[in-house]
Amino acid sequence: MYGVLMSEAVTQLSTVTAKASAEPTLDHVDTNAAIVFVDMSGYTALTEIHGDHVAAQFAEDFAGMAGEALGPGDELIKTMGDAVMVTSADAPAALAFLRRLGVAARRAEGFPMLRAGLSAGTVVRRRGDVFGTIVNAAARLAALAAPGRIVFGRDVAAAAADLGLPVEALGLVSIRNMANRMELFAVDIGEEHQQHVDPMCRLHVTAASAAITRSRDGRTYRFCSAACADRFDTRARFASESSVAE
Repeated sequence: MYGVLMSEAVTQLSTVTAKASAEPTLDHVDTNAAIVFVDMSGYTALTEIHGDHVAAQFAEDFAGMAGEALGPGDELIKTMGDAVMVTSADAPAALAFLRRLGVAARRAEGFPMLRAGLSAGTVVRRRGDVFGTIVNAAARLAALAAPGRIVFGRDVAAAAADLGLPVEALGLVSIRNMANRMELFAVDIGEEHQQHVDPMCRLHVTAASAAITRSRDGRTYRFCSAACADRFDTRARFASESSVAE
């Protein structure tokens, strides 16, 4: 069975390679671009607490928000659940797009915080999509980003510094499915990244929009709803009971 499967796989690969070689060059173009992956932080928790329909609406709103934040030369390539992939002409243009998007998200009351990965270099454009090592890198960097932050490599860091953005060095970091460690840097999306978020669903909650607050160990927590506050109380009670039992 293994030999049969391998034979079929080789045949399929040969067919794909032959088709790719036979197709017009203009359908398979190398170009320089900056690749942005940006998603909503805490989307899984949001979905679990508020339900699939609310989560789907957030994803739709986010895609629309990203489209409105596009600048000249920016292109929304695709949406993937709670994430979007955008191409820009270069790193400065990509950073400008992300900062516009961050401002829009902050102005939308009760919207999740964003996080992003950014990489720049050569990509392959094919039928409205983009492929290449830097595409994969941007996706991996987005997964490493803290809420409210953009993560990127040294090449983008130089562009960010030239724009006067405060760049933080994160050091050499191992990235899944990439052979070598990468020197990473980060900047905030918008004014700052340390904002009040509901600790249960991860939505951004301002002092004015908080439905309920709780104080624990000298810290005030804001909640978007009674449901999130109840979950927080239950978790705190369970932790207290477990501590006593030990």
